[in-house]
Amino acid sequence: MQFKICTYLFFIFFSINNCFGQTDLDTSKNELNKGKRNDIQQDYNQQHQTYNSSKNFGDGLKDNIVGDLMIYIGAAIVGNYATEDQLYNPLSKYPYLDPLNGNYTKPGSANVYKHIRFDIEDQFLFSNKDLYGNHLKAKLRPFHYFYFQSEMFQLFEYNRPADKHSNLLLYNLDFCYDRLRFERFNIGLTAGANYVANDVKKGGFAFGFNTDIFIAKPISIYSSVKWSGINGQSVNTLEIQGRYHQKNFFVSLGYQHLKIAVPKYNFVSLGIGIYL
Repeated sequence: MQFKICTYLFFIFFSINNCFGQTDLDTSKNELNKGKRNDIQQDYNQQHQTYNSSKNFGDGLKDNIVGDLMIYIGAAIVGNYATEDQLYNPLSKYPYLDPLNGNYTKPGSANVYKHIRFDIEDQFLFSNKDLYGNHLKAKLRPFHYFYFQSEMFQLFEYNRPADKHSNLLLYNLDFCYDRLRFERFNIGLTAGANYVANDVKKGGFAFGFNTDIFIAKPISIYSSVKWSGINGQSVNTLEIQGRYHQKNFFVSLGYQHLKIAVPKYNFVSLGIGIYL
């Protein structure tokens, strides 16, 4: 009897110790490792059964509709270079070199035109005294048609009861296309991949949207939203920031929301950037 009581007490103590010894970052990593394989398989089986029961109905009509829809979607995403003059707006050296231009300017503005531009930004992320991080972002713009973006989130969380730190590294690499390239604002799409390092070492496809709005010199607003799935779990990011531009430098103040598996993280961001 005493042995059973001691055994129960041990398991209770072990469970409580694990609870106090695990941070939100640990939970995110554990959930990403565990994944949702069973749920995904069940959803797939249900969809497969539904498909098999109705795949012979209207296949020809469905193929035509899907084909036409893909053509329209592709045209909407890429744009019509024969009729949309804004698609030819060249890349500016940096926002507000001309008081009326942001990332793009009118053709023929030689004083603000840039063939290749490299944007670098680093932000400190603060949630509370135990949760903070860093967000490093780089954009390579070979010309005005598209650009590449890489990001690194490095998050830290201190577990006071266990007296230890947890950390999580999230990488992202995107192909980016600004669908609208006006002087005062640009709106674009991103598609790429996310990867969580540490002891997770798993990645997934990511896509999203971003926009820059150039209100008036020297202020602009940047926003970005991105969705991704890693091992059946959501890895999503939302970013909103105001920027103060001074020549080819800028400082930023904003808000970032991350959802990594089940846990959600909210940060105030303070950053600095440069256009090269």
